[in-house]
Amino acid sequence: MSFIDFFGNVVRKKDVYFKYSTDEQWTGEYWIDGKKIYCKVVSVSGFTKDKYVAHNISNLHRVLSCDLFVKFNDGTNHMMPRAHKDNDHDGISIQVNKTSLILQVGTSNGFSNASGYAILKYVKTN
Repeated sequence: MSFIDFFGNVVRKKDVYFKYSTDEQWTGEYWIDGKKIYCKVVSVSGFTKDKYVAHNISNLHRVLSCDLFVKFNDGTNHMMPRAHKDNDHDGISIQVNKTSLILQVGTSNGFSNASGYAILKYVKTN
């Protein structure tokens, strides 16, 4: 166990090294009700209409955050949901239910050549 000087106080440094994974893992954190917070990365690719992607999370209770980012064939990176709407972009919204990550897209989108990842942080029922 290593120690660090924190404003004149010596405290233990947590020996936790977090690595993102497509496997469910405990983040080392707890939610306000004392439940463990878990993280899982879900791969997404090409969609021109609403897309359902199985997340394979058992006993899902509450999603705390979902960060979605995609990269297009031209090399541009985009974080979702898009914070704008104009004549070229209807945007995208994200929903998560007990079985799937649901990407809801507008009618004139260009996500068919996009691929990326959703990072889910969540708590479980038990």
